[in-house]
Amino acid sequence: MTKEKANSYLYYAKIIIQDEGIGIAPADISQVFDRFYRSDDSRARKTGGTGLGLAIAKWIVERHKGHIELLSRKDFGTRVTVFFRRQ
Repeated sequence: MTKEKANSYLYYAKIIIQDEGIGIAPADISQVFDRFYRSDDSRARKTGGTGLGLAIAKWIVERHKGHIELLSRKDFGTRVTVFFRRQ
């Protein structure tokens, strides 16, 4: 994110969700917001994963004129940041 873009969010509400899990491989980052996409084979339907969580989250954020960013490092963890305009 550029400094100019970061400064434009000064008047937004920001939510950060972070974990210390297995992370997401760089090759999968561009697809994690696609419906039904699962980067980890262990997140199969039989274990409860549908591949819809981030797609739904992105849809909701964008409908509220927000912005969602994802930063992940394999074997380190993932951070999702959501920006909303304050009313």
